[in-house]
This record gives sequence, structure tokens and C-alpha cells, in this order.
Amino acid sequence: MFWKSSLKRGLLAVTMLALCASAGAAATSYGKGGDFTLNAPDGPLSLSDLRGKVVLIFFGYTSCPDVCPISLARIDASFSAMDDQELERVQALFITLDPERDTADRLEKYTRYFHPKIIGLRDDVDAIDAVTNLYGVKYSKDPMPESALGYSISHPTDILLLDAEGQIVEAVPHDAKSKYLLARIRDLLNAPD
Repeated sequence: MFWKSSLKRGLLAVTMLALCASAGAAATSYGKGGDFTLNAPDGPLSLSDLRGKVVLIFFGYTSCPDVCPISLARIDASFSAMDDQELERVQALFITLDPERDTADRLEKYTRYFHPKIIGLRDDVDAIDAVTNLYGVKYSKDPMPESALGYSISHPTDILLLDAEGQIVEAVPHDAKSKYLLARIRDLLNAPD
């Protein structure tokens, strides 16, 4: 019996190390990031406007059937576990990759459904492409003639985690638990200035 529990603990430790290694490695596939300005419901918003806050960035679209709502729900679960002082120091940005369909009103309703600290950002395709290029985000518009939507968007599934200086710290995998995301956000909130 003892060897079974030791084996289970050993396998759990190896699995956790592998997950941590893959989570950290994912950030290297993204660009260096940097400041940008896109349109929020209340007007233009720049990343530099959020300096001093931990920022989460997710690229997606409101018609996404699975990855986007799951990722935003994980952000919501993390934010909902925070106290008011922590919430004042964080912000999530949902950048649409489908400005053709994602109007400002639609984005605002969609993001507010998940959490009021998630802001939907949009602009024309050229401005969105400038941001995706800055962050090394690859996406494509894939025709789906048999669908009522007509097309879907293939996009990365990671949540980008930025420190208070706006630097990419980690690309949190889509399948990471909310507790992991919360812990990483708190690590950044508690980091020395």
C-alpha cells in the first residue's frame, strides 16, 4: 500500500512539473508585446493606461463556441475569488479577432456577462493585425460555407499575463485551472515594485 501512495505522489509531482514547464515555455512562442490603443466601449484604451495593474489579455471572438467562453469563465472565477483591493489592481482585455461581427455593443454585452473587469476591445482589421503582430498572435479566418456563421476564427487559446509594467510574464494555457491563474495573478500583485 505504501508504495502505491508513493507512486501516486511521484506521478503527481512529475505531472505538476511538466505542466509548469509547459506553461512557462508557452510564453516564448509569443512576441515581445508592447503598447497599443484599441477602442473600448468608453472610447480609446491604451495598454499604457493600465500601467501599474496586472493585465490579462485574451484574443478571441464572441461567436467562438468553446475556447473563448471557457477562458473568460476562468478569468471570471479568478477575479471573483479576489477582494476589492486586488480587483482594483487587475484588468482583463478581450481583443476581438472578428471586428466584422463584434460590434462595440456586442463586445460590451459579451464581456460584462462574464465579469465587469473584462473589457472588450475592437478596431478595424489593420489595427487588430498590428496588435496581433506585436504579440506574435497568429490567427486565421476559416470559411465554413455549411454554417450560418459563414466562417470561424482559428486563434491561440492562451491567456497572456502581463505584469504591472506591461511585460508578458506568462502565457497561461487554456486548460489551466482557475486556481492556477489566480495564484499567478496574486504572485504578480505581491511582487516587489
